[in-house]
Amino acid sequence: MTTSAAPAAPLLQVDDLHVSFSKGHATVQAVAGISFDLYEGETLGLVGESGCGKSTTGRAIVQVEKPTSGRISFGGTELTTLGRSELRTLRTQVQMIFQDPVSSLNPRRRICDIVAEPLTIWKIGTKEERKETVNAMLDSVGIDPYINGGRRPREFSGGQCQRISIARSLVLKPKLLVCDEIVSALDVSVQAQILNLLEDLKVEHNLTLLFIAHDLAVVKNVSDRVAVMYLGRLCEIAPSDTLYEAPAHHYTAALLSSAVEPDPEANRSPVILTGEPPSPINPPSGCRFRTRCPRAEARCAEEVPEMREIAAGHQVACHFPIGS
Repeated sequence: MTTSAAPAAPLLQVDDLHVSFSKGHATVQAVAGISFDLYEGETLGLVGESGCGKSTTGRAIVQVEKPTSGRISFGGTELTTLGRSELRTLRTQVQMIFQDPVSSLNPRRRICDIVAEPLTIWKIGTKEERKETVNAMLDSVGIDPYINGGRRPREFSGGQCQRISIARSLVLKPKLLVCDEIVSALDVSVQAQILNLLEDLKVEHNLTLLFIAHDLAVVKNVSDRVAVMYLGRLCEIAPSDTLYEAPAHHYTAALLSSAVEPDPEANRSPVILTGEPPSPINPPSGCRFRTRCPRAEARCAEEVPEMREIAAGHQVACHFPIGS
């Protein structure tokens, strides 16, 4: 995939983001101090196993979940300090597509009204202009507005509901789209259709995407860069091709090793992890991956590895990266 030239300043900056949840005397550290930049026109894939904090990161960026600490800057505006009215206005530029396309749509409303709702709330255009905008947006995602506009979400398949969700998220012409596991609940053939649609819409609407997923093949196909998370922390960030061909973090290598390979003659060396994933309530000291890492040493328990650059655009948080 060809990456467009990055501007001087990132569109989105996440700096030392922490998100914790408390229940009784226990505190779950869902996100524990992650930092990354996202440039205009870029797609950044965020990948990791279930429970690593990917979705919480996406929800914190759009301020659905309030960060415990850290900074989130969008277009030079600090989101974590905005008042309710200011944040409401800025959300028109930062939209999110949720994992379950069916439950994210109001079952009692017609889809033409669902897609038109953001325009109605912000009083954009006349009633006739809003209708034209909605029809054009539904048509662009492959839903015929004249045949299907009056139908309700229960009358559509999961893939069609996801197309409607995408139309709703784009109707205000946002700059940033946070896609939270948007194809994980869909059949493989429908996944391909949605991903191709998203790529076309990205070019058409000049979108910047944060693409959250656990499917490594999906992330590789749509992302310019990929960030890998483990237990609330970032392990590695690299251009898509670089990360898949030469991972530097042992967890990244294990993830890639576990992915299904369609080529039966492919020569792959499996990475076997021992032990169970630790609890986010009581994470290990130092490197959080050390309890399962085949390369762990005493230093890994004593010192938290900081993200450092090992090649152009390739960062890793490991004391003993692969190939060092």
